[in-house]
Amino acid sequence: MDEFYIKKITEEVFEKARKKSASHKKYALAKEVEAATGLSYRTVERAYDKYIKQRVEGNKPTANTIEEFCTYLGYSDYAEFVEQNKLQKLVNQLPQISQEGKNEIDGPSVITRTKSKKKKWRYGSVITAFALTLIIALYVIAQNRTPELKESKCMTWTGNAYEEISCSEKPYSKYGTSIEPYDQKRIKNFKRVEVDMATTFFAEKTDKPLIWYYKTEGGTIEYYTAPGLHPLNGKTLKAITEYIIMKYVPIHQNKKSSFLLK
Repeated sequence: MDEFYIKKITEEVFEKARKKSASHKKYALAKEVEAATGLSYRTVERAYDKYIKQRVEGNKPTANTIEEFCTYLGYSDYAEFVEQNKLQKLVNQLPQISQEGKNEIDGPSVITRTKSKKKKWRYGSVITAFALTLIIALYVIAQNRTPELKESKCMTWTGNAYEEISCSEKPYSKYGTSIEPYDQKRIKNFKRVEVDMATTFFAEKTDKPLIWYYKTEGGTIEYYTAPGLHPLNGKTLKAITEYIIMKYVPIHQNKKSSFLLK
């Protein structure tokens, strides 16, 4: 993976985390990312040290970490992020292109003969000018398209799930909920559900929880299909336990699928 994109992805991850977290300290930001991904907060902190604080002891994120970061940012994977941000890399390379053109002009061979010097100067100038013009034009086009892309990259909580929504409807949706940055993983996996004793609460092979819950001030239990923060108050959801199941989960719901048929 390209170092330029790894750094940019990491920077954007923490920029997004700052918008969602009440605290901007490293630990709080790392916990915010942990809650929305499959990464541990320590893994996230190491990426923070490497690319945000630029510390020598920071470790370069693994390919899996970068893929999780991309999903957190709303991209399907690393390849999609690269595709949508490659123009930015070209723009960042403008100083290098200009310097290469200058080096070709100032090289030892251009001093020996006046004609050669003029040819090389023109050649270097034309290449540099063409490269600058092309990259700037592509960058302007990309910038003009950015609002359209962002327009479709927002979401809102409907009460039971997240749905894609136009960013222009800020600050609140028709549901009265806030407009948030688009998060494909959350739209796909995060839903509020009804449960009963027939619900599968734990993975069969790993015994890991498949349901997370939140207890309201009134004592009502809400159940969700993924870890993370509560969509309305931002509090961290808790993994389901046998105790919670036995104490709060009803024997069945008033629907056919919750009854065992003989």
